[in-house]
Amino acid sequence: MKYKAMAALAAVAAATFAGPASAGAVTDFYKGRTTTMLVATPVGGGFNAHARAVAKHMVNHMPGKPSMIVQNMPGSGGRKAVAYLYNVAPREGATILGAQPGTLVEPVLGQKSNAKYDALEFGYVGSASGFTTLCLVGGHSKVDTFAKMQTQQAVFGGDNLGSTTHDHVQLMRNLAGANIKLVKGYRGTKNLVLAVEQKELDGFCGYAWASLMSQAPHLVTDNKVNVVVQFGLEPHEEMTRRGIPQVWDFIKDPKKKAAMELFANVQVFGRPYIAPPGVPEERLAALQTAFMDTMNDPAFRKELEKSRLAWSPTPGPRVEQLVRAIYDAPKDVQEMARWALTN
Repeated sequence: MKYKAMAALAAVAAATFAGPASAGAVTDFYKGRTTTMLVATPVGGGFNAHARAVAKHMVNHMPGKPSMIVQNMPGSGGRKAVAYLYNVAPREGATILGAQPGTLVEPVLGQKSNAKYDALEFGYVGSASGFTTLCLVGGHSKVDTFAKMQTQQAVFGGDNLGSTTHDHVQLMRNLAGANIKLVKGYRGTKNLVLAVEQKELDGFCGYAWASLMSQAPHLVTDNKVNVVVQFGLEPHEEMTRRGIPQVWDFIKDPKKKAAMELFANVQVFGRPYIAPPGVPEERLAALQTAFMDTMNDPAFRKELEKSRLAWSPTPGPRVEQLVRAIYDAPKDVQEMARWALTN
């Protein structure tokens, strides 16, 4: 009922911008058109799987029933695709991006000079799911608990600034006291899983529990890894049942905790979809409505369930509110968060 209500609100918002004449113009625009879903991660992994499921079903709810192709555009921790959407992609409403959530707050919480875009200017289509992330280590690692990691060094892999696999290692090091050596340059969780299985790394962070159980469940079922900590605003039911501690148990400093909470808020819109700046309001509203209709489509829900992908959608306007709230957070908390990511 909660998500049906949100979808209804999105429909009301769409009606605000689209009267009968403009609704017809929106349908005419999309009819027979090939639209594009960009994905800021490589093939493989939860972000990619979610985006492809969204693209498959969303066209059935868009005015004019266009087709949609999926194009992966990994690079620079997800910033490459976001910068492309901002600076290059046509601003007509035929291109959307499945973005890494950290890239949307990097201008304020990360290195502003790396972000060649203004995240507050994007059109926010919606988020398919929030998530709770985790850190894991391979069964070969002697540092097999987060408590041990407070004093013993573990070697973790990650992508670059802006990706969860990079950013969450930094947070664990600088805010939660973990003794982790970070090796950068691993694109996507698929490559990180392989590196752990080959004993090239001790482990990595930033993997959503739902993605782990969807993309690499054998790591858990075959006891190939130890999940050492969970990170989310609220405890994850299954991980808590398994005795996996929350990161909050290891953070005593109030300012560090407040900084960590900013990043936990980012995970509420963990699978965000955005449109370029300047998309006509009636087309953005149509995309937002089609997105929420997709989220409530039984066929889409069934596919997510079959693939073990998480479902907790958030409408586009609410995602934008959450992003803006992070940009409006107290400056000292932002500074602590920025320090944690970049040092």
